[in-house]
Amino acid sequence: MKPPHYAWVLGWAIPPGWFRPLAEAAFPAAQHTLVPPTSRTWEQLEAAGEPFDRLWGYSLGSQLLLADPTRASALGAVSLLAPIWTFPREAGQGGRIPRAQLRALSRAFRLNPADALSGFYAAAQLDIPSPPVAVEAGEWGLEQLARTALSPELPDGWQAWCGDEDALLDAARLQCWVPQLNRVPGATHHPRALLAAAAALR
Repeated sequence: MKPPHYAWVLGWAIPPGWFRPLAEAAFPAAQHTLVPPTSRTWEQLEAAGEPFDRLWGYSLGSQLLLADPTRASALGAVSLLAPIWTFPREAGQGGRIPRAQLRALSRAFRLNPADALSGFYAAAQLDIPSPPVAVEAGEWGLEQLARTALSPELPDGWQAWCGDEDALLDAARLQCWVPQLNRVPGATHHPRALLAAAAALR
């Protein structure tokens, strides 16, 4: 029997090599395709030539899918982890990070990517050693987070999970906008607990 094929659109500066073991541990029977969030994400997803059994978006990856729900749904059933609609805190849609802090992170990333990533990983409670990230792709992702403004709605049939202890997202506020959101007690922005909660419903 052919294993299910899951595609994952990752978060900002999330290394595929770090995320893959987490996905494989949560869904050991599945084949996993991991795609970074860049200007070529849709092209890479659609290059598969057939729908996935499930399309996952994590953090920035979720925002990219939410920005074009019709295109995303055409690629498979959709699930989101740590979903983002409009990220800056000023929008009042669940983001905890002010625009000024995002601009500061963007400047720091251009000047010293390794130091900027280390600070971001610590703030987001992600146990990631600072990997090399292409500056162009990193700047593109930060621009999406700073500028993209989406209506806080979950398309029909989609699923979403967010941690109650997420340092970047306010799950309680998000659930006011999106009642279908599954809040995960004790979970942070780290995907491990979110994956476990999602796997329990598969």
